[in-house]
Amino acid sequence: MDNFIDILNDTTRDISDSKLSQTLKDEVGIDIEESKEIVERISTTIDLIDENYQDLQRAKESGKSRGEWLRTKLNENIKTYTDSKKEEFAKELRDSLEVANREIGIDIFDIDMELSKPLASYKYDELNQKAIIGEFQKQIQDNTMLGSIINGDKKFEVNTTKDIEAVKIYFEKELNSDYDRDFKKAVSVATEIAKQKNLLPKQIIDKTPEEIAMIVDRSLTSTKVAYKLSKGELNPIDALEVIIDRNTAILNSAIIKTTTKYGELWGGKLGTTIGSVFGVGGAVLGAKVGKTVGKLAGHKVGEAISRGVKKVATVAKSLASKALEGVKSIASSLNLNW
Repeated sequence: MDNFIDILNDTTRDISDSKLSQTLKDEVGIDIEESKEIVERISTTIDLIDENYQDLQRAKESGKSRGEWLRTKLNENIKTYTDSKKEEFAKELRDSLEVANREIGIDIFDIDMELSKPLASYKYDELNQKAIIGEFQKQIQDNTMLGSIINGDKKFEVNTTKDIEAVKIYFEKELNSDYDRDFKKAVSVATEIAKQKNLLPKQIIDKTPEEIAMIVDRSLTSTKVAYKLSKGELNPIDALEVIIDRNTAILNSAIIKTTTKYGELWGGKLGTTIGSVFGVGGAVLGAKVGKTVGKLAGHKVGEAISRGVKKVATVAKSLASKALEGVKSIASSLNLNW
């Protein structure tokens, strides 16, 4: 199959890991063991994101803020680091988020946005941790706002000739259901197949299975939130809160995946992963996946998503930091057609 929609139809027909492995093997002609490994990498990444998100929700229900949760998680991850290694970690994470946002501004909005100033100190002690975590939160919030504006600024085309039952089920299920997790795995595998068949734009060809899973999770969460907002199940502020929470969970998942793989030799690699997921390539791929999946949910669902993404974008523009005030529309060169 050389069409992403056909690939998506095949991967979502049976979303068990074994079937996804067989589909990946058959589509791209790789060994079954290699196929199983790729599906496992995608599956464990989606599971980790969901575990982080659910843990964040429990923390908020107990009275903790998103910042307090993130601070606890980061401290768990870097507790064995030396003081200098902690400083290096904080600086690389902050700088990679800022570069990701700035590149989106230049490449997609044609604006060189200076969203934040470098911190005076990256010393990761009790006194400075609050400022550092606050900077991480601001960067994720700005990234969320930019992503929401991208999703809402382009015309959302509803497919009137073909829809996929699994896609309709995904949107009708409650947010963050077990089905959501499995569906995101299936779409991630479809995206991996499209990547290996060179059906994706040039920004995507170097994405790892883990990065694809994170980008797909971001995209499908935002699209589903837009649908739920349009249906009146969420208000605009709560809709953005869900997306920011999910992006925070994805950020922590990216950190865990990178530091687990490389140990303390993550220097440069952490920034590469963050840039891949939250930067231009991730924004382009996410917009394409969300648009393609959304238009396969049937006319009524597609129309609701179209209304919802515009509502989220409107609220994002109104709540965005002053640095984003000049963002009016996406540069005309960005093509979101698959």
